[in-house]
Amino acid sequence: MIQHRAARAAAAGLALTFALFLGACATQGPSRSDALFAQVKNGMSQEQVQQLLGPPDEKMPFRATRTEGWAYFYYDTWGFYSEYSVTFNDQGKVISTFSKRVGYGGGSGKT
Repeated sequence: MIQHRAARAAAAGLALTFALFLGACATQGPSRSDALFAQVKNGMSQEQVQQLLGPPDEKMPFRATRTEGWAYFYYDTWGFYSEYSVTFNDQGKVISTFSKRVGYGGGSGKT
């Protein structure tokens, strides 16, 4: 009887872990790639960008310029860990985008 209870508890724990894993995958959005990010165009709304890319990993308001940046982290076509950034104006429209490799150049101390 104790073995059956332990087996049921283990199975329930495994099922819960699997459900949480699937839930985490579902909230990330589509698989990130350079090709996906290339679809973001100036003038798109925040809603359009979020529909295309999913929710951003980070949001940062820039009060002085009344803009907001969204960051998405991913592995680029060559396998480098990278950040894709989208900047929105005060009307919530894309005004610029860029992608950079994280930890390579730009004064990071790595060569």
